[in-house]
Amino acid sequence: MEKKVYFAGAIRGDRCVAETIIRLIHYIKTDLGLPVLTEHVGAEKPIEEFARKISKGVEEILAEDIEEQDITWLNQSTHVIAEISGASTGTGREIEYARTKEHFGKVQARVLCIYRIDREFFASPMIRGMKPNKYQNVEVRPYKDLDDAKKIIRNFLQ
Repeated sequence: MEKKVYFAGAIRGDRCVAETIIRLIHYIKTDLGLPVLTEHVGAEKPIEEFARKISKGVEEILAEDIEEQDITWLNQSTHVIAEISGASTGTGREIEYARTKEHFGKVQARVLCIYRIDREFFASPMIRGMKPNKYQNVEVRPYKDLDDAKKIIRNFLQ
């Protein structure tokens, strides 16, 4: 089965690691050669890029448009990578949906949650507390810097 990556990260929430997200999505697409269904998350203006992808103006986007499109992409994904260094309730929902989508008759996704080690306090304990013995398709990993994050992602996607 062809690998398809869904990259989750704060868009309206805490964009403290936006530059890292931009570089990681570029790395996945360019260096690893894998499609990233949600590449707009790594755009300078993610909301504008999302609007362009669904052929709407920013002011026309409804909450339902976002939810419907994200669920479609999550259902297509084989791998979900979530950058959780900054607060985002949407990212939390994406992680949980991806973690359980096989129960809805969808193809199971592997889920990787990463956070910058110096932002551990801000990375949700509800996510950091997911251990492999209980959540077999979820990994939660801290990273030191961009190169460390790339290594973790490369190993996850192999």
